[in-house]
Amino acid sequence: MTDWPRPLAEARGPIRADKLDGAAEGMGEWGAETRALAAEGLVPPDMMTGLTLFLLSSQPRNPEKKQKIPGGGGGVAGGVWVRERFTIHRPLARDDAFVVSGASEGRHVHKSRRYGTNRCETVNAAGEPVASNLTTGLLEYKVQEGLADGVEGRAPDEVPAPEPDWTVAAANPCREKLRALTEGQTFGGERVLVSLALMEARDTKKPDNPIHSDPELAKRAGLARPIAGGSHVLAFALEVVMAEAGRHSLLHGAYFDVRWKAPVYADAVIYPHARVSEVRDDRVVFDIDATLESGATAMTGQIVVPISE
Repeated sequence: MTDWPRPLAEARGPIRADKLDGAAEGMGEWGAETRALAAEGLVPPDMMTGLTLFLLSSQPRNPEKKQKIPGGGGGVAGGVWVRERFTIHRPLARDDAFVVSGASEGRHVHKSRRYGTNRCETVNAAGEPVASNLTTGLLEYKVQEGLADGVEGRAPDEVPAPEPDWTVAAANPCREKLRALTEGQTFGGERVLVSLALMEARDTKKPDNPIHSDPELAKRAGLARPIAGGSHVLAFALEVVMAEAGRHSLLHGAYFDVRWKAPVYADAVIYPHARVSEVRDDRVVFDIDATLESGATAMTGQIVVPISE
């Protein structure tokens, strides 16, 4: 099969309860807003990046094809997100029987590494849109010397990205707090230890990708130590935003464009930050990042939050 895009079989929720509990536990002492959302029975915004993985790990698999790295719920160890563009249209209840559909849009090679791009749409049990995701990730962490740069299907920037959903802005209960923000305000900067214990809590005893919690399997994937999942690193920056703008501020039409630049190894320290870069009548824009103690940027992104149609 050579035609692109390649449709993926639908996947049906809800997300496993232990995964959602792990997302809250994996924040440690820094996750008051994330834990509060969990207590309300809602999926936190960082876990919306996992809908692509939820879809991919639900695909039928060839039982005769040996996994390169055994273990994990979906056998996708070695895949690492490098960019995620997604829109949260409305809150998702943790017990909602949602449906995710999508397609693989293309693959490409850059600097001897293979990447894949996947698109998906999620609707809740009522058929309402919940999230739109466009995800680009490494297919393998190891460099494969001699691979020539090239593209099959569509390159990531050729696929239409999700956009802010202005039609649901009026449902955001945090609009007044958002409007009260001013350009240039900065938040965060607290020292966060991303310990192996937090990574294990988030990954659960049935990890989708054990390179995030299993030292031996991480080593077999070409890593010196387990690395924190991209959504885990993102969660600490989103916690900073929710603490200032409101717990539900990112669940009503917000659009996220996130890039992961450097690995966060087990027991590394990061500093999550957020900055209000734009305030207009119809939106508030945040720049977010997480930096390592060395000063290197581990993750960077932008969030556009609609506050009126």
